[in-house]
Amino acid sequence: MKLLGLPGHQDNSICYYIGILFLFSIFICSPHLLFGQELSAISGIIKNEQGTPLENVNIHIAEMHLGTKTAASGNYQLKEIPAGKHTLIISSVGYEKIRKNITLTPGQTQTFNFTLKEASYQLGKMVIRGKSTLEKINEQAYNVDAVSTKKFYNSAVDLTGILDRLSSIRVMREGGLGSDYTFSLNGFTGNQVKFFIDGMPVQSYDNSFNLANIPLNAIKRLEVYNGVVPIELGGDALGGAVNIITNKNANFFGASYTLGSFNTHRASVDAAYTNDKTGFTIRGNMGLNYSDNDYDVKVDVEQDALGNNSVTQTVPRFHNQYKSGRIHVETGFVNRSFADHLLLGITATGSNSQVQNGSTMNSVYGGITQNNRALKVDLKYRKRDLFTKNLNLNFSAAYQYNQVRNVDTLQGVTFNWAGEKFITPGDQTGELGGLPFDQFQYNNGLNTQLNIGYKITPKQSLALNHSFSHLYRHANDQRDPNKITNQYPKSLDKNILGLSYKYDFNKKWTTTLFGKSYFLHAQTSKKYDVDDASRAAFETNKSYFGYGVATSYFLLPNLQLKTSYEHTYRLPTPTEIFGNGLFVEPNPELKPENSDNINFGANYQLSVGYNSHFDLGGSFIYRNSEDLIFQVVTISSPSTSYENLAKVRTIGVEGNINYDYKNRFQIGVNVTYQNITDQADFVYNDYSGYQKNFNKGERLPNRPYLFGNANASYSFNQVIFNQSKLSIKYYLHYVQEFYLSWANLGNKDGKNIIPQQISHNLGFTYSLENGKYNLSFEVRNLTDELLYDKFYLQKPGRAFFLKLRYTL
Repeated sequence: MKLLGLPGHQDNSICYYIGILFLFSIFICSPHLLFGQELSAISGIIKNEQGTPLENVNIHIAEMHLGTKTAASGNYQLKEIPAGKHTLIISSVGYEKIRKNITLTPGQTQTFNFTLKEASYQLGKMVIRGKSTLEKINEQAYNVDAVSTKKFYNSAVDLTGILDRLSSIRVMREGGLGSDYTFSLNGFTGNQVKFFIDGMPVQSYDNSFNLANIPLNAIKRLEVYNGVVPIELGGDALGGAVNIITNKNANFFGASYTLGSFNTHRASVDAAYTNDKTGFTIRGNMGLNYSDNDYDVKVDVEQDALGNNSVTQTVPRFHNQYKSGRIHVETGFVNRSFADHLLLGITATGSNSQVQNGSTMNSVYGGITQNNRALKVDLKYRKRDLFTKNLNLNFSAAYQYNQVRNVDTLQGVTFNWAGEKFITPGDQTGELGGLPFDQFQYNNGLNTQLNIGYKITPKQSLALNHSFSHLYRHANDQRDPNKITNQYPKSLDKNILGLSYKYDFNKKWTTTLFGKSYFLHAQTSKKYDVDDASRAAFETNKSYFGYGVATSYFLLPNLQLKTSYEHTYRLPTPTEIFGNGLFVEPNPELKPENSDNINFGANYQLSVGYNSHFDLGGSFIYRNSEDLIFQVVTISSPSTSYENLAKVRTIGVEGNINYDYKNRFQIGVNVTYQNITDQADFVYNDYSGYQKNFNKGERLPNRPYLFGNANASYSFNQVIFNQSKLSIKYYLHYVQEFYLSWANLGNKDGKNIIPQQISHNLGFTYSLENGKYNLSFEVRNLTDELLYDKFYLQKPGRAFFLKLRYTL
C-alpha cells in the first residue's frame, strides 16, 4: 500500500509499512536507550480515609513532565524516572494535595502508599469543592460539551462513533470503513460545523483526512460547541464546532491493533518523549487501516446491461476495498523562557479507495477508483505573558500539498450488484456514462491562525483572532490533456478577523461580546450556455460582518443557565464551489450562508452521598438561515451538487440525563428533536424566474429529525488477577424514519423513506496491570438490522471486532 507514491513498493505491501511503524515506535518510545540514563520506578495504592481505593488520582514528579493516574483499584505505577531526589505530588479533585520528598535508587522500584483527606470548605450551607478541567470547560458561557475520550481507549469504536453517541449529534456515513460521512450538530450539517485540532482549523481537500483515521489513543478530549463558537477558534462555523484536544503527556507510549469483520485491520502507535532539563520534546502517532468492506446489501440486481428484469437479492459488496495510512511527527521545545511550546510537525496521509456506487445506490460500479496523497507541514508557537504580564499569544500555520486521482477508464462495461460484468461492443463511454478519464487534481493550501489575548483586569479580558486560508487547485486529465475545464485554475481565499470582550460580573455571571469580519475571494470558471465551449473565467469578491453575545449564570451552585445569540456567516468550501472531480458537481455562483441563532441551555448536577451522581442537561435552539447551502441529490443520478435555499428555519430541543455510581456503574440517555423547514415564499428558476415555493413549511429531506442514544456500563475490579478490571458496555441507537426527498413530492405509497432504525452494540474490555495490557471484544449491530444513512445508503450488518492495546 503506497502512502505517498514511493517507488519500489507495491500497493499491497502492507508489511513494508508495518515495518516502518515498528521501527518508528522503537525509536520514539525508547529515549533511555538513546540518552543512557539509569532509571527507577515507583508504585503504590491511594485510598481515602474510609479505606476505599481512589480512581483517577494524579501522581506526578514536580521537577519534570512525568505523571500518571490511579486505576479503579487505586493502584498506580510510574516508570522511567531518573534516579535521585524528587518531589512527588498527589492530587485529586475534592481532596487535599500531598507533596512528598523522595529519593530513588537506580534500577529499583519503590513503593509509596497514600491516604487522601477530603478537602471541603464550609461557607454557611454551601460546600465548595475543586473542579476538573472538563467541568471548567463545560461551565463557560458558550454551550459546550467537553468529553474525555479515555473511557473509549480500549473500544474498537473510532472518533466518529464516539461523536455519534453524544446528544444533538448525528454522523451519517455512506458505508463502511473509510467511507465519506456527513456530520450534523443541532440541525446544521457538513461544513456548517467546523473541526479543529488543538485550536487549528482542519482543512481537508479529500478523504485522506478522515476523523475515523485519527488514532483514538492520541486524543485527550473533545470539546463540542453548540451554536456560538469562541473567538479563539476563529473560522466561519455557522452552527457549532468540534475541537479535538490531543494528548500532551510528556512521556508516553501506546500501541493497538484491531481485527474485525469484512477483513478489517487497524493498527496504531502513539508515543512521546520530553527531556525535563532542556525542554526538548518529540512526539508522534501512526495508523494503518484496511478493509474489504464486503458486507451484505439488499438491492435490486439487474439481469442485463439495459437494467431489465431486476431481482431483489442480498449480495456482498464486491468493489469496496479501502486502505489508508497516516504518520504524524512533531518536535520542538516546551516550557522554556522563550516559549510555552514551539513545535514543528509533519503529517503524511494516503488512501486508496474502490468506488462501488455514487451518491445513491441506484448505480453500481466495478472499476472506478479514487486515490489520495497529502503532505502537511505545520508550526505551532504559544507564549503566556509575552513582553508583559497577562498578554498571551498563540500562533499556528500549516502548509498542505494534496493530490487526488480519480479513475474511470473501463469502456463499454457495466456491472450489476452481483458483480456480473456486461460488455456493450463499440461503446466508448466510461462507467459514469461520459468520456473515460484518469484525472489528477492538485491542491496547495496555506492556513494560519493567530490569537492574542489580554487580561485587562481580573474581571475583564480581550481576545483578537485572525484566521486565513488559501487554496490553489489545478487538474490534469491524462486521457484528455486539453479538457477545457482544466484550463482554468481555481483559487479560494478566506480572511476572518474577530474581536471579543469578556466581563465576569461575579463568580456566578459571565458574559462575552464579539464581532467578526469575513472576506471571500474566489477564482474559477462557469458555463454561460449549455455548451462547454461557452465556459469563461469567473471571479467572486464578498465581505460580511457578524456579531453576537454569550452569557451564563449559576442560578444555584449546581444549576447553570446559558443563552447566546449570534448573526454569523459560513463561506463555501472548495468542494462546494469547485466540485470534487467525481460525483460532486461545481457551483461557482454558490453564495455564503448566514444565520441568526438563538440558543438556551441548562445543566444541573446532583450528588446523593459520596457515591451517586446525576448530570441533567438540555437546550433549545431557534435559527433563521438565509442562502443555506444545501446538498441536492436525485435518486436516479450518481452525482450531487450544492445549492442555496433562500430561507430555512430550525427549531430544536435536546436533553440528556446521566447517572454514575462509584465510577463503576454508569447509565445515560439523550434525545434530540429538530424541525428544519423551508420558509421561502418564492424560489428562483433559471427558466421561469421567481415562482411559488411549493415546499414551504416542509422539512428538509435527508435529515433525521428525531434520534437518540442510550448507554449502560458496569466495571468489576480484581477479576482473576490483582490490578485488573473487567468492563461490560451496551449502547442503543435510535433514529425515527425520515424522508429521502421532499415530502410533498410523489404519491403517498411511492415516497422515498429512510425507515425507523434501532441498533444495539455490546462490548467487553479486560485490563491488566492498571490498564497496561488491554483486550476488548465488541459486537456492532447485534441483531443484524438493516441500517441506512444519508441518501438511503446501506450500512454494515452485524460485525465483530477484537482489539489489543498496550500502553505505558
